[in-house]
Amino acid sequence: QGIIKGGKLDNALIVCDGEPTPQQLRQLAEKFGIKEKLFVRKSGILNDKPLRFPNELVRHKALDLLGDLALIGVPMRAHVLAARSGHAANVALTKKIKDFYQKKKIAKKYQQREIKGEEYFLDIEAIMRFLPHRYPFLLVDRVIDMVVGKKVVAIKNVAVNEIFFLGHFPDRRVMPAVLIVEAMAQTGGILLMHSYPEPGKKLPFFTGIDKAKFKKPVVPGDQLWLEAEVQNRRQDFWKMKTRALVGGEVVAEALLSCMAVEKESWD
Repeated sequence: QGIIKGGKLDNALIVCDGEPTPQQLRQLAEKFGIKEKLFVRKSGILNDKPLRFPNELVRHKALDLLGDLALIGVPMRAHVLAARSGHAANVALTKKIKDFYQKKKIAKKYQQREIKGEEYFLDIEAIMRFLPHRYPFLLVDRVIDMVVGKKVVAIKNVAVNEIFFLGHFPDRRVMPAVLIVEAMAQTGGILLMHSYPEPGKKLPFFTGIDKAKFKKPVVPGDQLWLEAEVQNRRQDFWKMKTRALVGGEVVAEALLSCMAVEKESWD
């Protein structure tokens, strides 16, 4: 891949897992521009380059890990155990910790009532502290989980006393498809708002609906499982893939476009 191109044996240690073939040694010599003969002995290090410390390789791994964990962006008190980790594993761990930290920050700010376990993330009272919608147009009851800037899962409990059932339809109550789309959009709006440093200063506005499909009717007693995942973002313009499920089956899906508007401009 050309990663080591231009490197020198003076500033690099090459550890060989096994005994390299003569052809592999020639390829290494070409990439490093080395004219001297290359060899591997019992140490497993190319040309038996001496270590500055007996545990130099472990120190290098530890510093790699510390550097990668610094990407979290906040001080961390933890005991981290790593076995043969590399940058890929370190960065994957860092992302998980950062996602968890961002979620905890949101919960600390909005979720006042203690939640036992991890059944859900934000209740209706917390949602109403940042989402501007109100009865009868607030269509998200709880946020189950969220990865800031990426995806969110929420639920809407469809009760028989929903006001829209008075006219849709008196003899056979079915949740209007447009309101299912609105519930998916509000779920996406929650994700959008919390992808900014100050969620309360942004408002999500629809700009488009594509590929909308409605596969099954939603009736009183159903629980809508709402999912929104970011597909594309350009500055304040967002595109999200959304789904609504009941009992694990998809009842509606759509590709929603929206934009984030400064709340002050609408006050």
